[in-house]
Amino acid sequence: MTLTRREVLGAVGIAAGSCALSSCAMQEKGSFRDGIAKPAYPWKYAKLDPEKTAQRAYAECPKGHCMYGVFASVMTQLAEENGEPYRSFPVDMMRYGAGGVAGWGSLCGAVNGSAALVGLFVDDEDEIKKLVDELFLWYQQTELPQYVPQKAGLDIKMPKTVSNSVLCHVSVTRWCKVTGYKPLSKQRKERCRRLTADAAKKTVEILNAHFSSGSVVVLQHDEKTKQCMSCHVKSSETQPREILTEKTNGKMSCSSCHSSLSDGHV
Repeated sequence: MTLTRREVLGAVGIAAGSCALSSCAMQEKGSFRDGIAKPAYPWKYAKLDPEKTAQRAYAECPKGHCMYGVFASVMTQLAEENGEPYRSFPVDMMRYGAGGVAGWGSLCGAVNGSAALVGLFVDDEDEIKKLVDELFLWYQQTELPQYVPQKAGLDIKMPKTVSNSVLCHVSVTRWCKVTGYKPLSKQRKERCRRLTADAAKKTVEILNAHFSSGSVVVLQHDEKTKQCMSCHVKSSETQPREILTEKTNGKMSCSSCHSSLSDGHV
C-alpha cells in the first residue's frame, strides 16, 4: 500500500494529537518523574522518630530557613525510605515561609510547614483542624526553643520564651526583648533554627499519635481566650446565632494584640 504525502502528514498529526492527550505527553513535559501517575490524596504517612526528625530539621534549616527545615525534615526521610512520590515533591517551594512568609512577620514558618505536612497526610477537614489546633496551641503556650543540638551552629546558652502567638513578628520580638539580642543577630537566627527542630519534632509526635490511635487533643486555650471566643466565635451549640457578636474569626491568643480591653468592652 502506497500513501500520499498528505496522508502521511495526516497520520503523523493524528499520532501527535493522541500523544498530547496521553501519558507520552506527560513524560515529554516531565509532569511526573518517569511517567509516574499522580499520587492519590492524602499521601501515605509512615511513623518517624521525633528525635531524628528534630536533628534533620536543624540540619536542613540553613538551606531554606524555618518552613523549609520543618517540611524537608519529614519529606526527605520518607523519600529515603519509600522513594516516590516523596522524592519528587518540590520541597524548595517551602522557602517562601521564611520570616513569617517572605519576611512579612505573619505566620511563623515553622508552624506553617508543620500545618502543610498535616494537610498533606490528613484529608478530613475536622481532623486537620484538631491537629493544627494542637500544634498551634503548643507553639504559643510552650517555652521555646527546647532543642539542644549535638553540634550547634552557634554554641550559646539559649534563652527560652513563651510567644503567646503564632506570628513570627510577635514570637521573635518577645524573645529579643527578653534576651536583649537584635532581630537580625546570629543569636536570634540560632534561636529560630532550634525552634524549627522543636516544631518538626512536635509535628511528627502529633502525626504519629494520630495515625496510631486517632486524634489526641491535650492542649486548651487559656481562660482569657476562651472568654473572648464565647462571644466572638460562632458556636451554634452554645449560643443562638442571633445573639452572637461574631466580630472576628480566629483562634489565636487574644491578649497578644488586645492587651487593654476591659471585660465589658463592646
